[in-house]
Order: sequence, then structure tokens, then C-alpha cells
Amino acid sequence: MSTLKVDQSGEIGHVHHPQRQFLLDFMNHIKSNGYLLFSYPMPDQERGSGWMMFLYERIPEDVVNSFEA
Repeated sequence: MSTLKVDQSGEIGHVHHPQRQFLLDFMNHIKSNGYLLFSYPMPDQERGSGWMMFLYERIPEDVVNSFEA
């Protein structure tokens, strides 16, 4: 399975994955950890395939990594 790609290098972060449900699960994970500023997953039009979502606040690496564990 493809890994979750999280890029928080800019002012607004973004997350990419081929499957929408995977991003919905990630969204629920960060929400349960108290992070509420994000968009819902949408088709990734720039890449032409897969799904993406925006992060409007920085999510700590340990929270991201605990989802992938």
C-alpha cells in the first residue's frame, strides 16, 4: 500500500494518498488528537490521480507517525 505523504513545509500543509478512505481515517486521527483545522479530502487535480487534503495548522510529527504505526 502507498504511504501517506504529508508536506508541512509551507504556510498551508497538504496530505496525499491514493485512497480517499485512508485520508478520512487520517482526518479522524488528527481530530481525535485535538487538531481541527483541515479540509476534507478532495480529488487531487494537480497530480491527476489520488486524493489530497489541506492542513491549516501544523500537526506534530509524533501525531502523524502514530497514525502510520
